[in-house]
Amino acid sequence: MTQSIDRHPPLGIYNYAASYHVAADLICDCDRGLQATHPEAPPTFLYYHAIELYLKSFLRFHGVSATRLQRIGHDYKRLLSRASNHGLVLGELENEVLNTLDGEIWSRSRYLEIGTLRAPSLHALCETSKSLRQKVAKVLREAGLPVRMPSHKKARRALIED
Repeated sequence: MTQSIDRHPPLGIYNYAASYHVAADLICDCDRGLQATHPEAPPTFLYYHAIELYLKSFLRFHGVSATRLQRIGHDYKRLLSRASNHGLVLGELENEVLNTLDGEIWSRSRYLEIGTLRAPSLHALCETSKSLRQKVAKVLREAGLPVRMPSHKKARRALIED
């Protein structure tokens, strides 16, 4: 009998979330800043994705199947509700950010669309990502998993010169 391989372990999802999170931080922390017409778009998308993956990592740790998480998709409110039911306690800012996010905001972060949209600030997204990273890392560490906290070095010069 062939054993099924879990291709979505909690630690793997956590590490993937942390990679998106650190990439967003790097874009926001650049010495010269992102010189583009929509400089907030890339880090916003990266933070949205990191937040989603941190929640999914927490839920996978608590036994929620990858199939169920796939069906939930980018529904941040359902992810938050389920994570809260499993004991995840967040602060006021994190709850406010997660209650603002929905599938439309995630989708609209990837493409240019005209019109108004109530979205959290980059600072609020950064702080929410950081809080989730710390809370999920603590749960995984307490279970004996080897959690690393990724970081980045400040760029000394631009990778692509003008």
